[in-house]
Amino acid sequence: MSVIATEGADPSPDRLPADKISYHDFKTMLFSFAERAPKKIQGLDELRYNEIPEVLAQRKKDGEAFLEKTEVQSLIEWKLKFGTYRPNLATLVASNTVSEVRQTTSSAFSIFSSDDTPNPAKAISTLSKLKGIGPASASLILSCYNPTTIPFFSDELFRWLHWEIKDEKSTKRKRTVESKDEGWNRKIKYTAKEYAAIFDKTNEVRERLSKEAGEEIKAVSVEKVAYAIAKEIEAAAEEEEITDARAQSPRTMHPQRSPRLPTYDELGYELDYDYIIRGSRVPRGRNVGSKRQEQKTEKDARDRERKAEIMGRPCTTDTVCETVAWDDRVARDLGKAFHEVGVEEYEEWVRKGFEVREGEFEGLGKEEEEERLLGLQTGSALRKGSKRR
Repeated sequence: MSVIATEGADPSPDRLPADKISYHDFKTMLFSFAERAPKKIQGLDELRYNEIPEVLAQRKKDGEAFLEKTEVQSLIEWKLKFGTYRPNLATLVASNTVSEVRQTTSSAFSIFSSDDTPNPAKAISTLSKLKGIGPASASLILSCYNPTTIPFFSDELFRWLHWEIKDEKSTKRKRTVESKDEGWNRKIKYTAKEYAAIFDKTNEVRERLSKEAGEEIKAVSVEKVAYAIAKEIEAAAEEEEITDARAQSPRTMHPQRSPRLPTYDELGYELDYDYIIRGSRVPRGRNVGSKRQEQKTEKDARDRERKAEIMGRPCTTDTVCETVAWDDRVARDLGKAFHEVGVEEYEEWVRKGFEVREGEFEGLGKEEEEERLLGLQTGSALRKGSKRR
């Protein structure tokens, strides 16, 4: 049972936003981080939170702080397992040379240390010159150098710092998840501007709680608390959904029996409600579901091969990710929505004289671009008129 979802539990949801959380509640959530952290990062956690920061502290004492290529790769592996998996990121980071990693990390740490007031902007920009390193990965590296003031740009930290709970006297209970532009549902672009806001807000929380506690609160602890609270919020939301579903009558569970208003996703596209309902039903027959999946897999493979042929690109294991970028290009050139693009649209694209520009798809590994493409793809199969099924 979630702490938040339990009536009368401590801490309660209205006490957990970053600008309200007390030192007592902060410590409670910090202690719970270990049990909520993903099991797949066990082992890497020791590297990220202890070993690499200690190595950097010693190198700084010895005269020059830097990271080896293998250490950066370990941090990126931790990041991919901790948050959203991006298939090209590890490959891009591995393409940096040993000397590039040493020189760039050394330069970034030196720049950060030379500032009179701690400001990570220049150091983040320097680290982002490495292939596969954007503001989020750069903040992770810099956080290992200075865990006290530098937070890692995680989804959970960003959303917690922007989370607000509003009293809704007209409802029986408070929402634990805000509207799409607020709090936990806020879209993240992983930009340097967003990280600057995270840095400022994190240190506001640190300073307030440090005064209350009479001891220094580190940014890395704020990061852990944000993750623990995020898992609590998710658990509470799931419990509310289950409760609401159980309360629905058979009639409301079958919307085709009564009029309903159109439903739209966060990008403004109408959802294909009938398709969603059909997809939620268990197929009759022992092998119906598996056979359909086999047919879909074969069709997807044929479509990727044809798209790759049209684009003049190799059809490899990375093509699934790259195809999203191709679909986006075709959609923009033809003036169509992303989900309306299929093989037929590629054929039309060729007939109209469009072609791939040299080096056009070489920047896919950057976090900002991959996040944009992920946003386009997420839920696109559920929209009316979608060709991504």
